[in-house]
Amino acid sequence: MATNAQLDANRANALRSTGPRSEEGKARSSRNNLRYGFRSQSVLLPGDDPAEFADLLAELSCHFAVDDLSSARYVREMADAEWRLRRVRLHQELLLCERIAKLSETRPDASPQLLQALAFEALHAEAAFNRFLTYEAKFERQYERACQGLRKLREAASKKAPAQVVELRPNRTVEPNSESATPRNAPCPCGSGEKYKRCCGRNAPAVVTAAPHPDPSPTAPTGIPR
Repeated sequence: MATNAQLDANRANALRSTGPRSEEGKARSSRNNLRYGFRSQSVLLPGDDPAEFADLLAELSCHFAVDDLSSARYVREMADAEWRLRRVRLHQELLLCERIAKLSETRPDASPQLLQALAFEALHAEAAFNRFLTYEAKFERQYERACQGLRKLREAASKKAPAQVVELRPNRTVEPNSESATPRNAPCPCGSGEKYKRCCGRNAPAVVTAAPHPDPSPTAPTGIPR
C-alpha cells in the first residue's frame, strides 16, 4: 500500500504532466488510437463522405422501419458496422491493386488471374494485411449482433402487445323458405305424392314447430272446482 509521502509525490508529478502543449503535438496526440481508422470512436474519418453515410443510415432505417429509440440504436450500430466493413474492404482492394501493378512490371507476360493470386499471397504473409481480414470478420459479427438484437426486441414487443378486441356481432337470421319449412311427414311440394322426407326433403333438417298455446275461452274453468 502506498504511503502518504508516495501519494503526495504522485500528485505532484501528475500536475507537471500536462501532455503536449503545441497545437501540432495536440493534434498528433488526439489521433494516437486511430491507427487504421478501425479503432476510432468516430465512424467518419477524413476523406469519408458524410452524405453517403447519411444515405446508408436512412436506407437501413427505412428497411427496418425504425419507430423508437431502441430500434434506432440497433440500426445505427448496423450502419456503423457496415460503413467500417466497406472501408476495410476498400483498403484491401487498394493494397491488392497496388501490389498487382508492381508485379505486372516484373512479370508482364503473367495473366491477370495469376497476378491476383501472387499479390494476395504476398500480402497474406504481411501482418498488416491480416489485420484487415481480422477487422473484416469483426465488423461482420458486429452487424449480425445488432441485427439479432433488433429482431429480439421486436419479438419481445410483439409478445407484450395487448390482444386485439374482436367485436362480437349477432348472427344474421335467415328466413326459411317455404320448401325448407315443409314438415318432413307432409306431402312433398313437388307433387310426386310422396312424403317430403322421402322425396325432395331427404337431406333437409327437421323442422321443429312449437305447440300452439291453448286459447283461453270464457267457458273454461279459471279456478279450482268446489
